[in-house]
Amino acid sequence: MKYLRLLPVLLLGAMLVSCNTTKKLYEAQEYDQVIQRLAPDICHGDMNAKRINYVAASYHKANQADHERIQALKALGQPEVWPEIYQRYCSMKGRNDALACFPNKVKNGMNYVKLDLEDDMMAARTKAESFLVAKASQLLSTGSKADAEEAGIYIRQLAHTNRENPNLLSLRKKQAFCLADEVTMCIADNVDMSDDIEDAIFNFDAGEVPFKVARTRRQSAMVCVGIEDVTVSPIRLDEVTFKEEKNGKTAMVTDYTQHRSATYKGYIDYRDEDGRPLGRVPFEVSSTFNHDYTLVSGDQEACSEETLRRLGGRSVPIPTDESLLLDAAKKLNDLIGQELRK
Repeated sequence: MKYLRLLPVLLLGAMLVSCNTTKKLYEAQEYDQVIQRLAPDICHGDMNAKRINYVAASYHKANQADHERIQALKALGQPEVWPEIYQRYCSMKGRNDALACFPNKVKNGMNYVKLDLEDDMMAARTKAESFLVAKASQLLSTGSKADAEEAGIYIRQLAHTNRENPNLLSLRKKQAFCLADEVTMCIADNVDMSDDIEDAIFNFDAGEVPFKVARTRRQSAMVCVGIEDVTVSPIRLDEVTFKEEKNGKTAMVTDYTQHRSATYKGYIDYRDEDGRPLGRVPFEVSSTFNHDYTLVSGDQEACSEETLRRLGGRSVPIPTDESLLLDAAKKLNDLIGQELRK
């Protein structure tokens, strides 16, 4: 019985502490914290008038402050204001969504109106992303490590604004490469390949990539090429035979095509100097051998000009697996170089 009598006292104490904390947050103008703290309980039926009044006042004061700040920033007419404008729109929408589950009686009493901010948010986000990409790119173009460190502020803002921005990986790569004294590169140990092929993948011409490259076997390298599949097609000989006639003369024409290809499929993993992943880019690179030639039986005077133009060819030796794979490796090297320069 003693414990049962103690329970209401504990509950009352907890309520008093909660109320006191809410009051302090409100007086400190931490309006969003007030809403986060109380709105879920009101959604679940807590009709405490004092709590509802705290939420209502916090909601309107916070939205009014954001609205006034947005108008002031827009009046400046500067591109750098858009990231803050977008975040303030997001805050307004977040508050509006948090109160959407309130009973209608409560909504009416606090003059709650569902805000339609989607168009304004999308426009602000587009302008914010444009500014952040341009600013980070400008800082990274100097080659200065100090500027690259500063660019990280804008890159993080860009990720917070839109994690799917198509420029994000490129900017992260450029910053990581700019901050590094050299860029380590590796090939994942998931397939066997000759030293010549591995050299073909990683030997870059002078000036082909904008930094010093060091080779390593560590999977945590800043750039790691993972080759998931290597395919060499069987030798194929396609042929098509048809008849040609002219001036009563006839010839049988056969067009031949020799075909073979080698393909690498995989990915390029990017990491920063501390091994944190930046992103992954898939690739598929092929080296294809095609050789066409034509043979004619019968009277060549029956042949068209196109057929006569193709005459004179013959079958040639098909490239070996190794030669096709080596050529494909050189193409992969070109692709990697293009990726690293983006």
